Amino acid sequence: MATPMTTEESFLWQVARSWRQPDSLEVPGDLDWERIAEVAIPNRMATLLRNTLQTAGSWDLVPEAPRGAIEESVDRLAANAELLGRSLSQYLEKAGSRGLDTVVLKGLAISCNVYGDAAMRPGGDIDILVPRSQVGESIALLDEMGIGTFWPNLMADPYYERHHLHHQRSDPDLKVWYEIHWALDHPYTLLTIDYDDILQRASLGELLGAPVRELAPPDLILSLAVHLVKHAVYLPDAHQRSDLPRLVLADGMLMYYLDIAETIHVYRDSLDWDALAGLARRSGTVAIIGSVLRACRTLLGTPVPDTVLEGLPVPASGALTRYAMHKVVDREIAQYLGEPPSRFWDAMLVTNGAFILRPIRLLESAAYFLPPGEYFRRRYGRSSMFLRAGHVLRALFQFSRFAFDSVYFAIERHLRLKRIGYNTSLFNRLETEG
Repeated sequence: MATPMTTEESFLWQVARSWRQPDSLEVPGDLDWERIAEVAIPNRMATLLRNTLQTAGSWDLVPEAPRGAIEESVDRLAANAELLGRSLSQYLEKAGSRGLDTVVLKGLAISCNVYGDAAMRPGGDIDILVPRSQVGESIALLDEMGIGTFWPNLMADPYYERHHLHHQRSDPDLKVWYEIHWALDHPYTLLTIDYDDILQRASLGELLGAPVRELAPPDLILSLAVHLVKHAVYLPDAHQRSDLPRLVLADGMLMYYLDIAETIHVYRDSLDWDALAGLARRSGTVAIIGSVLRACRTLLGTPVPDTVLEGLPVPASGALTRYAMHKVVDREIAQYLGEPPSRFWDAMLVTNGAFILRPIRLLESAAYFLPPGEYFRRRYGRSSMFLRAGHVLRALFQFSRFAFDSVYFAIERHLRLKRIGYNTSLFNRLETEG
């Protein structure tokens, strides 16, 4: 049985729920502020926490050391927002003048549009979604801005084009990073997201004083939910766990959930719940969106109607997947509590530069070989033995090519790094999912 949350954990969730009404915040007198800072900072809560405490008149209660750590994180987020914001504004102006469609995902867009503060929770990079047909033009524009392949650890572009969801580019100092997305997840899933439709539904807006395409509220929630579960891959199997609040903190994901809860708050008067449910069914994200909305309602009191949750059931996974996901959760919580981590489950969660799919996600991708009939109906409008057989052959070809490309491009990168004097292993680590 899960142990109850600590006073510090409960307080951080209270901050997340009450930041819009800081006068309602109750600050216990026996808080371990060192622990508060230790948990809040990796959860990207520093600005939210500091601002809420200041408005509530409780900031002076924080001792000097944890207050300094929180302020340092706040300053770092603000500096990052300014640096990334200047670059993004320049990109959007140039893209707009050339007729390129650009949606800004997460990060700065959520900070500005949902929280009203660019420095609230900027990401470590700039994520943009563009039509696949405009990826080359987007990269060319970034080249003109001095944003290119300056990190030698990157694999060659064809590898990402075949097996991934975005390209990465950076400035020479590796301080400004872009991810140019044409999708929200890798191609070996059962998702059938129609990106052309999403971009057609996007409306013309403004971000940082520059033109941008803004996702319709259901599409925005879809994008945030898919991104969250791409990282918290265990959520559909763990959303009913009693220790979910601690798990979210352990995984550094609190602001990811708050982003979705606050997006619903901002668009509450115009959000079409039926459209969101229909989008989830068409895109194969029923379990993803259903589990995220349930978690937001449970953890943050998000007003999600019962009828919406009834229409977005979260089916149980297979026994092996369910077992593995709960092991992942146990590992995250154990590590958070300072207990010795499992080397095996550490290996299952590693992100390696040669392999787009983390080992734990291979369980999810295994279903891609023999998908259910509803996948074919979503993708092709019908299901037949001919389609099923053709898909199996296609999946075998894709994964064979993936395996070959993983080795081929890893060797190419290894030789390239060796030529420029880098001492690196063949399959060195590469974080590609910021």
